[in-house]
Amino acid sequence: MEQSGSTAGRQTTAAQASHNARHDGPAEIVDEHGHGSTPAAWTGVGICLVGSLVVSLAVVFTHLVTAIVGAVIVLAAPVVAKVMSKAGKGATGRDGRPAGTGRATSH
Repeated sequence: MEQSGSTAGRQTTAAQASHNARHDGPAEIVDEHGHGSTPAAWTGVGICLVGSLVVSLAVVFTHLVTAIVGAVIVLAAPVVAKVMSKAGKGATGRDGRPAGTGRATSH
């Protein structure tokens, strides 16, 4: 395999170097499609994990009230994520346009 250049200690092929010269790189794809790496998504995931932990502990200690509290926390996670997304912390901005649509591209 023909190697040309190095990026952060990694060798790239001639095809990869050509692709990188035409595109901004991996960040362009993430910016264009969002991929869920937003404060709203991560907050929703974090809340869901906490709720799952509470439910798991309730199962281990056989405590029904704690299990119900954990289930409510899990069910609150998508609601919180949606509210944060609508507030502009999601993959779309406050104007409703997907992330990356305002970027100039050099294709």
